[in-house]
Amino acid sequence: MLLPRLAFKSALRKAAPLLLAFAAPLALAPSEAIAQWRSGLTEINEAWATHAGDDPQWAQPNFDESNWPRVDIEDIGPAQPGWRWFRKQINLGPDGNSVRLLLQGGDGTYELFVNGTRIGGPRLNSAFNVRRPTERVFALSDPGGRFVLALRTHAPANYSAYHLPLFLSLTLGMPTAIEYERQALESQRLYALIPSLAINLLMCAAGLVSLALFLSQRGRREYLFLGLYLLVVGAANCLWIPQQEGILPTSANYWIADPLIFVFTILQIEFTFSFAQVRLSRLWRSYEIALLAPLALIPAVWTGHFSFDMYALIEAVTILPAGLLLPVLLLLWYRRGNREAGWLILPSLLPTATLFLFDLGGAFASMFRWAHFAILLQPISLGPAQLQVADLGNLTFLFAMAFVMFFRFTRVSREQARTAAELDAAREIQQRLVPPVLPKVQGYTLEAAYLPANEVGGDFYQVLGQPDGSTLLVVGDVSGKGLKAAMTGALAIGAIRTLCQQCVSPASLLTALNQQLLESQETGFVTCLCARMSANGEAMFSNAGHLAPYLNGAEVAIESGLPLGITSAAQYTQTIVRLDPEDSLTLLSDGILEARTSGGELFGFERTRDLSSSSAAQIAAVAQAFGQEDDITVLTVRFAPAAVRQP
Repeated sequence: MLLPRLAFKSALRKAAPLLLAFAAPLALAPSEAIAQWRSGLTEINEAWATHAGDDPQWAQPNFDESNWPRVDIEDIGPAQPGWRWFRKQINLGPDGNSVRLLLQGGDGTYELFVNGTRIGGPRLNSAFNVRRPTERVFALSDPGGRFVLALRTHAPANYSAYHLPLFLSLTLGMPTAIEYERQALESQRLYALIPSLAINLLMCAAGLVSLALFLSQRGRREYLFLGLYLLVVGAANCLWIPQQEGILPTSANYWIADPLIFVFTILQIEFTFSFAQVRLSRLWRSYEIALLAPLALIPAVWTGHFSFDMYALIEAVTILPAGLLLPVLLLLWYRRGNREAGWLILPSLLPTATLFLFDLGGAFASMFRWAHFAILLQPISLGPAQLQVADLGNLTFLFAMAFVMFFRFTRVSREQARTAAELDAAREIQQRLVPPVLPKVQGYTLEAAYLPANEVGGDFYQVLGQPDGSTLLVVGDVSGKGLKAAMTGALAIGAIRTLCQQCVSPASLLTALNQQLLESQETGFVTCLCARMSANGEAMFSNAGHLAPYLNGAEVAIESGLPLGITSAAQYTQTIVRLDPEDSLTLLSDGILEARTSGGELFGFERTRDLSSSSAAQIAAVAQAFGQEDDITVLTVRFAPAAVRQP
């Protein structure tokens, strides 16, 4: 994006205007009269007197500039920073008393004086508002056809740093011929904008589409970084290209477009790692920070205190690692099994590589006068329009990414649809893991609270009557989330219902349940607390890795075996507890303990113990307000032998 010395002249003079009748060349040496004037065009680039500095007297027609050196104004090379005047005396004779002057010069770098009078229009602008050479037409009128032209110029350091000429050419002619010439030059200059602007506006539109995809799939950060990358690249080029053609000031490139190079290089890195689902290492983070370091040089380049060509070389070297290493990383990830990473290898190489070659060509051609490097700067001709090599790289990248992201989006959408279907199925199964209504149990008052988390978990509880008149209370938690956990929970509930009818003890039930889970070959495990409640207040407990129950606010000391589904060698013991009237027993899941604040503080055992004597609804509500992260299940049992009677 950094511009070396430009060859404007050869590109712009190819457009020959129509309807022109060319006259004999004008002799324009000072004080030499013109014998004949016809309508046509004549260049007046040669034999301009020039002098460095600034003195208002140099605009006067009677000033003697005979001791000033003479130059061909179109061959003086890049503008040097500072003040400089140019003077030329022209005698067209009476037939040339009203002509037009077509001047191609840096906008904001010159003022024109004719016969000592400043002509309105061109003026000297601040360094922030100078533009590359554009066309201007001035009306020259004098009864005798004698004109003294004086150009007062001032090239800011930022203009000179681009190796831009002050003037490309000056042409005299009749109004019609000059107007056709101006239109031809302007058209050829602006034609170069069309393909580049179209490509980069397309980049911006694609960036917005990618951001819209991110909004629909918030977990896919690659859409976010790709959208930002395309928008930044497109915006940077939409500033750089008009600046190239003199529509925007050079400051648009210095302060906005060029710094954005480092920004979109960082975004390309972030996109690549997000696309491959690989975490960015500290080394790459350090490189991203280092990419911003050259921005500190821009003020020095702007004021001429640091070489613009050296800055271009630094820019090329700084972005080179991204251009070279990202494709290498993608290849390594591809060989490790990430097939989608292979799709990005070539597309990721093109934008940075083309930009690197452009910067390298500009820096070497200007710093070392290696003319053969200028080929890296030449645009590709498309009839009257031109396409920059960097635009070709961006366009190829855009089409490749459209193909890649289409298939990525399609695959992710299918996965999301499948996940949503699984989640619906899991929620349906989850509803069957808890009884919709608690049964009445003789001698006991039961209360339950169940608050599922956002993600389907595997908490379950059951209250089942046994043939001998006792009641079996079971509270469990399946490891994992989603459909698999819900199905494992359903399997456990089915087995518990079957075993309950056999009137087995809690320890025997857990042993048999453990064996069935192992035979089902389901992965994961299940924690389970089983309690058989007799009408006389006897409670028999057996525990498979679950939280111990609480009795009247104190934890019941029972032995805990291994969770179910781990090993067939697991053994389970039983503990008998005698309840007195109005004793309260609380069974709960680890969703209470693991409730967590936004700051990371756990609800913990102490709060759980202090709260265990409360009602099931109150316990669940307090834990949820603290910060629910998992399913919350609470089952409270109060021994009230005279409170509830079976009809």
